[in-house]
Amino acid sequence: MHVSGRYQVARISVALTMTLAIAWAIAPSAQAVASPSAAPIVIGNVGSYSAAGAAGNLPGGQAIEAWSKWVNAHGGINGHPIKLIEKNDQGNQALAVSDVEQLVQQDHVIAFVANQDGSLITGYTSYLDQQDIPVLGGSIYTLDWNSNPMFFPQGLTAISGEQAAITYAKKIGVKRIGSLACSELAQCSEANSLLKGLAQTAGLDDTYQAVASSTAPDYTANCLAAQAAGVQLFELLIETSTEGVTIAQDCARQNYHPDWVIPGEAMGPGYLTTASFDNAYNFSGTQPWYSTVPVTADFHAAMKKYTTINFKTQQEPLLAPDAWASGLMFQEAVQLSGAKGVPTTADILAGLARFKNQDLGGFTGPLTFANPKAKIANCFYVTQIKKQKFVEGNNGKFVCNPS
Repeated sequence: MHVSGRYQVARISVALTMTLAIAWAIAPSAQAVASPSAAPIVIGNVGSYSAAGAAGNLPGGQAIEAWSKWVNAHGGINGHPIKLIEKNDQGNQALAVSDVEQLVQQDHVIAFVANQDGSLITGYTSYLDQQDIPVLGGSIYTLDWNSNPMFFPQGLTAISGEQAAITYAKKIGVKRIGSLACSELAQCSEANSLLKGLAQTAGLDDTYQAVASSTAPDYTANCLAAQAAGVQLFELLIETSTEGVTIAQDCARQNYHPDWVIPGEAMGPGYLTTASFDNAYNFSGTQPWYSTVPVTADFHAAMKKYTTINFKTQQEPLLAPDAWASGLMFQEAVQLSGAKGVPTTADILAGLARFKNQDLGGFTGPLTFANPKAKIANCFYVTQIKKQKFVEGNNGKFVCNPS
């Protein structure tokens, strides 16, 4: 779960030619072609790219820009280049609304792709509903992504992300779970309650819940309380890896070594600085940034060519593959719509409605959007920390929450 204040498959069987067309759209050849010169396909992106503490959002903005450049370097979509217009709302709600309205009314974007402004989307959801303009992927941890018909997640949302911890706990035989949340943000304690409710429904014991300040000098009392409660899988609903490292080391000094869960986009290289996080888990709706499976080849090539992201040090690196997946969603929507020239917003919505277990070539878990008010994005890839390195859990195969 990303808790920043801004907030930040069986595929359809078709004729061989259409299959090849979709494959081209999702994973273009590494061999560049002449840049397309036809009329552009205009899409928008809004993110909190320069607000205080926005470092986590930066990889998402760079990654979606890299996706658009990569697509254009390989022929565009239907021979038309992507024109991506990015806006920086600086973490300001009013500016986010203004940026969205300008992109719709003046720039005539047909969709938003990979918005990186977290909870600020609540300020413009009703406006996009009125305009029938979809948002494809991005920072997807508000409830709008579950129920709003114009918001289409590329992976786990807030609810399904917490459910993933329950699903995996049962898979590995854990009976007792617990969580420690930041005291500064309401969504932290709300996640505590959500996790407890999901655990009870699944027949697990949520034996410890607490909140603590991110600036607390010591978390020994929390560690001892969780240990006494028998917590085996301990989720940290906190803002930074710095705080997480302090908690894990305080617990280790008490000879308490639970399996940790670092939820959502919070996972990053900061958690590799101590052996106390060995066997920590993270659950992501997309292939993780360090994955080397073939479907990630274009992603890595584009990141290297078009961005300055250093995944060894980047805060919240999962934002990059999340943004890339959002771009792939847009390409898939165009292809499934059947549009041959510049697609319209209606084409994008029609294509999204045809998502049925689409996994974007294996870059995401299966996505189904047939019902825009009950979108299905319930599957996830598992990251584990072993010997202070990231490794793919579950043999690199995705796991799905119960339907």
